[in-house]
Amino acid sequence: MINVLYCGDSSVNISNLFFQSPFFFEQKGLDVKVWGEHLIEAFESDPGIKVTHMPSWVAYKKFPTSLEHLEKYDAVILSDVENVVLTLYEQFFPSAPERHLTLPNRPKLIVEFVERGGGFIMAGGWLSFTGRMGIGGWHKTPVAKILPVEMLGVDDEMETPEGAVPTAVKANHPIMKGIDWDSAPPFLGYNKTRLKQKATLLATITEEKDPFIAVWDFKKGRTMAFMSDPVLHWGYNFIRWEHYAQFWVQAAHWITKK
Repeated sequence: MINVLYCGDSSVNISNLFFQSPFFFEQKGLDVKVWGEHLIEAFESDPGIKVTHMPSWVAYKKFPTSLEHLEKYDAVILSDVENVVLTLYEQFFPSAPERHLTLPNRPKLIVEFVERGGGFIMAGGWLSFTGRMGIGGWHKTPVAKILPVEMLGVDDEMETPEGAVPTAVKANHPIMKGIDWDSAPPFLGYNKTRLKQKATLLATITEEKDPFIAVWDFKKGRTMAFMSDPVLHWGYNFIRWEHYAQFWVQAAHWITKK
């Protein structure tokens, strides 16, 4: 069994506004959207994969704070999760503060998890990588060193409402094999990054041939960068593609070496 911890791709809807902040939490009267349901269903189309999903406001409070807890999973996926979700704690804002308080750096735990053999995927979105207006902020965290791409450190959102179709570079890679990439749908946006040396580029996007899917081995583990939304909104067409589930199932098997 492959156990996946999937964080993000959820929002609290208030009027016509969507909030993904960790400081919002589910309660009666709030309209909570789990945009990640498409990805969860894709993974679990394989009976050998089990997904535990945490919206940002749940991950803020319950994301593992020890390697022992984190290693109950085979892979971690972050998608549309800003870095403060895992670097802040609710204990930092008490009514009667303690004299001294320190807590685990959870992005550092992800790095250790990968170094010891875990799988990790960062998928794109406004709050992924550096993110829209820099809000994702992952370029400032230890997670930056385990990704196969280099983040820009500035607003990296690339909106392509006219549609940008990815081009396969290594169609025979285990993540890509058996998929008709010539039929890949147009994406409505992506995060712009640069490929790191020694990383493997699986697909590019746009005439600039920006990295779209990249992977590499990092010590005992593996990581993957998928530069667009795995769900809405940039992935609006992607979730309807006939190879959507196959792609994510193959990705889960490759990054976990199972």
